[in-house]
Parts: sequence; C-alpha cells; structure tokens
Amino acid sequence: MKKLVKKIIYALNRNPISESLYKQEVAKRSKLPLIDIEALSKHIGMLSPFTSEIQPVNDWYGHATTLKKFLGFSNDYQFKFNLEHGTYLSEQIAEIELESNLPSFVTYSPYRVMVLKKISKNAYAIGPFIHYAPHYLSEQDLRIEKKRLGKTLLFFPSHSIVGSTEEYDMDNLYKKIKEISKNFDTIRVCVYWKDVLSGRHKYYQAKGFECVTAGHILDPQFLPRVKSIIHNSDLVISNDASSSLSYSIYMNKPHIIFYQRPEMKGESHFKEVMTDYWQSTAYNKVLKEFSKIQFTISKKQRELMNYYCGTNSIKTKDELLKIVKETEKIYKKSK
Repeated sequence: MKKLVKKIIYALNRNPISESLYKQEVAKRSKLPLIDIEALSKHIGMLSPFTSEIQPVNDWYGHATTLKKFLGFSNDYQFKFNLEHGTYLSEQIAEIELESNLPSFVTYSPYRVMVLKKISKNAYAIGPFIHYAPHYLSEQDLRIEKKRLGKTLLFFPSHSIVGSTEEYDMDNLYKKIKEISKNFDTIRVCVYWKDVLSGRHKYYQAKGFECVTAGHILDPQFLPRVKSIIHNSDLVISNDASSSLSYSIYMNKPHIIFYQRPEMKGESHFKEVMTDYWQSTAYNKVLKEFSKIQFTISKKQRELMNYYCGTNSIKTKDELLKIVKETEKIYKKSK
C-alpha cells in the first residue's frame, strides 16, 4: 500500500509547474559556495519531480543525472536498471532498491555484483560513481581555494538518515581530530544535509572548524560538490566506513577511520538493519584495515577498496553505453 501511494504522488507531482520550481531551486543552489551549508541543505520535497527515472532512488545524490551527463544523454532519458545509491559492505540489499522491479542492477564493485546476482543475473560493476561527476568548482576556483586552505584535513562524520538519527561522542572525536591535525593548516568537516538541518554543524563551527556540505540528497550537484571537497584535502578521516572512504581512496587521498559505533534513535527497523550491517565480515575487514594511523594508502587498503568498492571497475563511455544498451534489451524482454 505504501509503495502504491508513493507512486501515485510521484505521478501527480510530475507536472510542468513543479518541475520548473524544482529546476529554479537547483539552479540557485548551483551558485552557492560550499560553506553556505544551511542554504545548501534546505529541504527539497522527497516527492518533488526531481527525476524522470523509473526508479526515483537512482537519482538520489544525483547519481543518474551524473551518468547521463557523462554519456551525453538528455535528462529525460530513463535508465532501465536499478542504480545502488549507497556503499554496502555487507550482503544486504536495501528494500527501496527493489521497489521498481527493474530486471537489472548497476553497482560499483565485483563484490556487490556477486551479492546482487543472488536476486538477478543482470548486474554490472562500474566503479565509484564519483569518477563520472564533473567538479563543482572550476579549475581556477579549486586552485584559489587550495591556496587559501593550505594543508587540509577533511572529516566526514557518520550521518543520520530519514527515519533515524545517529548520535556519537563528538567530544572524543574532537580530541582525536585535534591530535592528528597538528601539521595541518585547515580542518574541514563535511556535514550531511540532514545533520545541518538538526544543527549538528554548530558544534564543529564553535571549535573553529570550517564546515562544508555536499547539499541535499535530491540536489544533482551533490556528487560534484563531494568531488571538489575531497580534491582539496590532503587527509580524509571518518568515524565509520561509508562512501567517503571509497571516494577518497579512488581520488588517492589517505583515509583513517576513528571508529565509533553510533547510537541510533528512531525507527526500530533501521536499528535492526544497521546492527546486521555492523556484524558483516566485509564491514569489519575494511574497518580493521583503515583504523590504522597511517598517512599513506597501503597496498592492502587499495586491494580491499578495489574488491568491495570497485576502484578498478571504472568504465569508459563506450563500455558504459554497452551496459545501457544491454539493460534496455533485458527490460524490453521482461515486459
């Protein structure tokens, strides 16, 4: 019933007026600096006409939009596959990824292909999605900002999700960040949009850290912002293993995890999902390797990121086009 209601509302909201208002909002945000975190994080309706995709989740974080631009496709084109929206270091498959009943999956790594093939024989790895995104900042602006920042430590805190808030020991993290940042000129914190809305960034700002954000989950500039933010860092740290880990290693930035298991407050379903996730072999293997205090990327770390996150699975434009054509054929046969 919930799935049916969602489809109906999506259909009703796909009208010229809503689409125009959405595009105006996205265009306005595309001119904002990375530090204008409150304006970039303002809510965009979850059921706004933010995408033409059959599976709307494909365009969370602008993933589908990014791939279409890379391929030279119109934004009105509809991919005929499910595009995994997050980094999973487990054999879990998000329920929301299965709502469309599309017969194919596009993901990032050989590991996820193995997992997804348990439910569909049509699964393809294309590597970290950030590869296909342009920079949010121009080359000149990247140079200017890097000169201002100097040697930069970038911190990605674990973030809340819709339906659940993550609480962690911020004071303990602050002490660890300060201890490791002695030879750095700037400490930046990339705060998730939902945590900006709840005011979590104010803690870090009060400590003198510069806060930035990639923007709202429905903003197609999300990935380009992440790319520019990571580009101007020299070391990335986090308190969990997430997409920021695979993206930073792909962009050749050392990554250290100061692990903290968060306390989740909200829907019990998400607590159960995350408890299972934290127990997975893949998750704990990656966590162990990246919890070491080292300022270079080890061979073992690169091997793990290649297998679990697909850093060597990048596709050329022609290779990606071939996958798109194959999934089109599979989709037509399934109808």
